[in-house]
Amino acid sequence: GKGAPERVDAKFDRDSEPFVTLYTPDRKTPAPAVVICPGGAYGGLAIGHEGHQVAEWFAARGFAAVVLKYTMPHGNYDLPRRDVQQAIEMVRANAVAWNIDPARVGVIGFSAGGHLAATLLTRYEATSRPAFGILFYPVISFDDRWDHRGSVQNLLGADSTETMKTYYSNELQVTPQTPPTLLLLSNNDGTVNPRNSIMFYEALRENR
Repeated sequence: GKGAPERVDAKFDRDSEPFVTLYTPDRKTPAPAVVICPGGAYGGLAIGHEGHQVAEWFAARGFAAVVLKYTMPHGNYDLPRRDVQQAIEMVRANAVAWNIDPARVGVIGFSAGGHLAATLLTRYEATSRPAFGILFYPVISFDDRWDHRGSVQNLLGADSTETMKTYYSNELQVTPQTPPTLLLLSNNDGTVNPRNSIMFYEALRENR
């Protein structure tokens, strides 16, 4: 219909499993962009209401929006991080063709996708540093007191160590170079303890 964003699928070079879907806004000047990581406890993807519907909302407001279908790790814990890193790099590499401002590419994540986004926000390469992050009810900590157990098990596998849990507790990885981040959470969230967002917020504050 009139004003509906254009949708384009783009596959990764590595294999045919992960891919991105681009929603292009109706604008002449280069658009800011968001790479969207749906939730699903690292075992599946809520790619409708936490992916494509979100992309449509952003595209209608002048953003280029990229929905990331990332690899399910099954214990191969670095695969999702590689996917979101490559997605940011892909958006910047295609900035001219997709009419995107490469300096304004951010990452959005929901639930376990919020954990993935926060992992990129705290451990990026120079070419994949997001300009900003938006985290909706994110899984942040792998501390046994606050974690979302399914996300921990699906990402790290059954034999995860305390060292691995600490490494993927993103509230412990914030530095002064972590990009500005917006957190959205609910006090009555019965799935992801809101303490996750609070700890990330406190770490951001401590690092200014």
